[in-house]
Order: sequence, then structure tokens, then C-alpha cells
Amino acid sequence: MSAAADIIRVSKPRTSGNWGPVLGGLFLLLACAAPFGLNGYGLYLLTLTGIFALVALGLNLLTGYAGQISLCHASLFGVGAYATAILTQKAGLPYLISLLIGALLTTAIGALAAIPALRLKNIYLAIATLGFGVVLQKIIFEWRSLTGGGGGLALAAPIIGGYEVGATGLYYLTLAFMILGLLGAWNVSRGRTGRALLVIRESEIAAGSLGIHAPRYKVTVFAISAFYAAIAGGLFAYLVRYINPESFSVGLSISFLSMVVIGGLGTIGGSIVGAVFYVIVPELLRGIKDAPGLAFGLLLVIVMVFMPQGLWGMLRRLWRRS
Repeated sequence: MSAAADIIRVSKPRTSGNWGPVLGGLFLLLACAAPFGLNGYGLYLLTLTGIFALVALGLNLLTGYAGQISLCHASLFGVGAYATAILTQKAGLPYLISLLIGALLTTAIGALAAIPALRLKNIYLAIATLGFGVVLQKIIFEWRSLTGGGGGLALAAPIIGGYEVGATGLYYLTLAFMILGLLGAWNVSRGRTGRALLVIRESEIAAGSLGIHAPRYKVTVFAISAFYAAIAGGLFAYLVRYINPESFSVGLSISFLSMVVIGGLGTIGGSIVGAVFYVIVPELLRGIKDAPGLAFGLLLVIVMVFMPQGLWGMLRRLWRRS
């Protein structure tokens, strides 16, 4: 067992140098000051970026570290959104309590989604999770008495501590959850769980020979990833103030996966970079007809061919050369 532990220790991801805390501090400073220089739409985009970054963080642990491809994350995102909205609007629970309960419910559903991962891999796993996501979306659509069906749910502003949370307050709440999510993902990736997931990604046979119980880790990382998606969904519901089943389609799951690939598989920073690119870059090109979709698709191809480590890997290499 000690030899196995030594091999697992060797597989620990390499750190990216001592510049991480500096960049982290700069990012936090800019993020806290951002609302003072933005209009309402700019603040909306920044909040949306933080929400999508949360999803990407959880999905990167699942796909980048464990090698499990999921196409049901839009549905898990939707379950988190609906659960939070229903518990707040219909059950009368405080917003933060509803957000937590909705996340725990979605975590349990995510653990169920992990069952196919115990026997399937690669494209077969992707198709299985796709089917699971379609089932969840269909349940949301058909349970009209609770979810409103195709008509969706219109939401009022959330209340925290007796005060209505406006756009700026929701941004800072999203920022707080994103920072907690970053710290959580960092600890998971740099700890024993992260190293075990990397071994499982490379070879489950090797993982078994090292005493790593692959099924347990797969279920765990699916559940963690679902928790991230649910928190993000609960924030998203009150950002847009209206949700319906079409908001959580398979296309959104593909977009989440694209964020992770473009940002950098198996990198925590890449999750943030991918979300920023997905939300901000198309907006910069919005005035040019068909440019947003063209730019995103073109970069996805370029990353897959020329930058297998994603934009984060490229930025890290440029930093080391400077």
C-alpha cells in the first residue's frame, strides 16, 4: 500500500509556479471593482460569466480530471434552477436555504447519473448521459403543476436578510460562490482525490492495482460536479428572472463542455478562461453578422488541433517564457 501511495503521489499535477497567488489577488481586486465601471448589461454579462465558470469548474473536475464526458449538465443546471425557484417562490423558504437544498437534491441526482459511468466510457458514456439529461428535461416539461411546463416560471428578485437583492448584489453573491468554488476545486484537484481521478482517467486497471476504488471516485466526482451546476443554476434563475425547459437544452450542455475544452482540460484556471471567452468574446463581435458563432466555432477547432492544453495552457507557457 505504501508503494501505491508513492505512485499516486508522483501523479500529482505539477504546480504552475509562484505566480498563482499574485494573479489570484489581482483577479479578486478587479472582480470586486468591476461593477463600478459597468452599465446594467455589462454587469449582467459579468454575472453570467461567473455562473458559467461555476459550471465549468465542476465539469472540469469530471471531464478534465476523471475523463468522464457528460452531456447532461444543462439538465442538472436546470434542476438546480427550478428547485431553487420552486422552494423560494412556492414553498416560501429563504433564497439561500432554497439554493442549498436545491443543490443537495441535484447532487443526489448527479450521483444517479454516475451509474452509467461505472460501466461505460468515452462516446458511450456521453450518449448515456445525454439520454439521462433528456429524461430530466422531459420531467421538468411535463410536471406542469410544479414547474409551469412550457410556460416556465417568472421570478421576483430574491430576498436575503430582509433586503431585495438587485443586480449588483447578485453579482457579488455569484462572485462569492465562484471564489468558494475555485478554492474547493483547487483543493480537490491538488489532494488525494484529484490524483486518484487522474490515475482513473489514464487507466482504471492501473487504478485498481494501486488500490483506488474507481466506482466510488466516479460517483463522488459526478456528485461534486452536479453540486457546482446546481448552485450555478440557482443563481442563473434569479439573474434572468424567468426559466423554462428550453433554457436547459442539450445545446447548453455542449456549450459547457466547449468552455472546458477551450479553457483547458484538467486545469482550474482554464474553467474561468473558457467561461470568459464563451460569454465575452461573442459580445465583442455582436455587431458583425454571424461573427460570434463563427469565432467560437473556429477557436474550438484551433484549440483542438494546435492547443490541446487550451487557452490556459497557452497563457501559462507565455508567462513562463516572459
